[in-house]
Amino acid sequence: GVNLNNENIKREMKYLIIITLLVSSIHASIAQDEETRIIGTYYSFEKGSTERLYGDNVVLREKPNSNAESIDTLAIGAEVKIIEKTNETMQFNGLESFWYKVKYGKQIGYVLGGLIAFDSKEINGETYLVTMAENESNVYVRCRLLKADNTFYGHESRINTNAFYLEVFDNRGLEGVESILCVNLFAEACGVDGGMIYLFNTGERLVEAMQLSRVADGGSFWFHEKVTFPNDEDGFEGVIYYERASGESLDEEMEQTREVINTVILRWKNNRITPNIEELDFGAD
Repeated sequence: GVNLNNENIKREMKYLIIITLLVSSIHASIAQDEETRIIGTYYSFEKGSTERLYGDNVVLREKPNSNAESIDTLAIGAEVKIIEKTNETMQFNGLESFWYKVKYGKQIGYVLGGLIAFDSKEINGETYLVTMAENESNVYVRCRLLKADNTFYGHESRINTNAFYLEVFDNRGLEGVESILCVNLFAEACGVDGGMIYLFNTGERLVEAMQLSRVADGGSFWFHEKVTFPNDEDGFEGVIYYERASGESLDEEMEQTREVINTVILRWKNNRITPNIEELDFGAD
């Protein structure tokens, strides 16, 4: 390893500590951004908001239960306006899901919250739809891409935290990729992964291209991964620049730290990232 005792590393440590210890403040700050929505298994839709359906052939019902009469059947991506959240719940995908009173066109009825996308993002005339599920204490984020011709495909990823937000991008300079969905994870406690998941849309399916980590434990140690795409500032044509850094505090009073940085050039080929960063030997980083 290399001893680094300078202002850049000090700022990095302070930044990681702030993320870990003040995550609730970060949640509140991001939530104020109208374009950003914090998602979690606890998420409730706001009264008056317009949401898209994650499920397909969703039954709009006369009452908030699965045995109630059908008013209409709605397609995936259909927009509904939230009138109110009821007190009625139902287990769905391992989560307690509330029934919502909604308006679809001129019709008013009830839809189970688990069938409504927790968030949606549009790009290139297509729509990403995201919800969550839980199974045997494992939490999953479920993503679907609704294409312009109303066909869709999806992907499910296991996550180690209960809160995240979404970002959507074009191909960022990668051939064979139409768009990218980034699932940004929040570390809600020391030692919890606050990294990100990159899903690539190939035009035929969603591929979990990379799952990057960002973990810190106060000021004692940190580990984080990041990538630079071809069209990003300082990017390289046709490749993804990958960097992983791990560090530890050697002497807090002297502000002495040690950080090891490894870098690799990655390529998107045959619908996967090569080399596989999970199989590389980075030694004792």
